[in-house]
Amino acid sequence: MTAQAVCAVIVTYNPRPMFIDNIVNVAAQVNHVVVVDNGSGIETEQHLQELQRRLLCTVISNVENLGIALALNQGVKYALEYGYDWVCTLDQDSQVSDGFVSKMIETYQQAPDPQRVAIVAPSYVDKETGVKLQLKRDRNGEILTAMTSGSMVPLSVIRKLGFFDESLYMDAVDIEFCLRARRQRMLVVQSSAVLLHSLGKTSYYRVFGRRFGVTHHAANRRYYMTRNRLRLLMHYASDWPWTWREGRTMLMDAAKIVIVEDDKWRKFRAMAAGVADACRGKLGKQVEL
Repeated sequence: MTAQAVCAVIVTYNPRPMFIDNIVNVAAQVNHVVVVDNGSGIETEQHLQELQRRLLCTVISNVENLGIALALNQGVKYALEYGYDWVCTLDQDSQVSDGFVSKMIETYQQAPDPQRVAIVAPSYVDKETGVKLQLKRDRNGEILTAMTSGSMVPLSVIRKLGFFDESLYMDAVDIEFCLRARRQRMLVVQSSAVLLHSLGKTSYYRVFGRRFGVTHHAANRRYYMTRNRLRLLMHYASDWPWTWREGRTMLMDAAKIVIVEDDKWRKFRAMAAGVADACRGKLGKQVEL
């Protein structure tokens, strides 16, 4: 295995057929692909069997949706076992640009202190709108958090920080890992490598001259988002640059539901349940998605 060998870990859950092309594009840039399927239907299983034959990729099939953190950890453990240097974590909708992986590694190598870099994040562009997505930064420009989709992590960092937090099940898994890295005084850096990323059912509105996006997440997703964010605010309260920005984001999300989203009552009930479970420390899978 050559130096800087990269294993891509892609988590799927009832993906659209176009996910096949995304995986093929990734496979051309990495040493190996691990697809972790979280309990999709028979059609997805057939596609994955064909991909396995075509690309010689590894497919891990879970009988049910075990959550994003556990699925990522399954792929990461494979990469560790087989001696890869990097893991590139991707969503089923993630579409890498030409030269994506090499640019990401180059960004790491050109960092002032590569040994402090925990995560290399791409430049995210929303597939549907072409809008460039901004990462949260503190006042001095340091990146606070990045998404797992498209991020690359040296496996030496996984050995130091540990795996993704499976107690969160879904949502904020990437945020927690970034905050854990920051606690160890490690950094998130951003590459110019472009990742086309889908934000789901996102609509854009303009109120008082200010344009903002709304994701229209279902009530059950709002439960996990609220519960996990609140747990992280409790656990990482001392990370003030992130804490006040995340608190503001939660308030803004609630305001967007009031102003433009449908199914308001169910969403706020789910969010209230998330608050209650966060305070009680009730984690893991609690509601179906």
